[in-house]
Amino acid sequence: MVPGLKSKFTSIFIFFLTTTLFFVCSFERKKTNEPVFIRKTDLNPFQEGNSKFKNGDYLEAIEFYSRDLDVNPDNPASLNNRGLAKSKSGNETGAISDYNRAIEKREHYAIAFNNRGFAKMKVSNFQNAIEDFSLAIRLKPTYANAFNNRAMANWAMKDKQNACEDWKKAGHFRTQRSRKILCKVLQLKTPGIACRGRRC
Repeated sequence: MVPGLKSKFTSIFIFFLTTTLFFVCSFERKKTNEPVFIRKTDLNPFQEGNSKFKNGDYLEAIEFYSRDLDVNPDNPASLNNRGLAKSKSGNETGAISDYNRAIEKREHYAIAFNNRGFAKMKVSNFQNAIEDFSLAIRLKPTYANAFNNRAMANWAMKDKQNACEDWKKAGHFRTQRSRKILCKVLQLKTPGIACRGRRC
């Protein structure tokens, strides 16, 4: 293939696609002559909390997760997410309390163990953090974030050998996951492509 031809082809394709969409949308708008109103979907308190959390509005997220817990007191996901919002707001004690309750509701909740360990690490309780990360890994043996977090806690405890081993494992599992995601993306972009070998 001629160098630069692929990028020129892509640019031309995007130009024609954008132009086509513009004309189609303009035509539809002229045809109706009515204003278009975008209605915001009604979100439940849990979803609204997730939205606020994603936007960095942690205090508002805490409020919405609390509202969800008023209606669904046994929802461990709301407890876990409220704990995350509390942690982001600097309230590690409140976060740990929420993670404890989430784990009481769902005892095999690897994510809550990992999050609780991270909160403990933020208050320099490294040994207990390592125990939580280890529990998360025991529940989910390919949990790259838990390996990475345990490595950081081990490093803080001056246990460089275990830290390096955990970082290698975290990298290995992230690479495997990345390969699987790439394979799925390739299958979506190029219908009929088959992922062969052990890479995907």
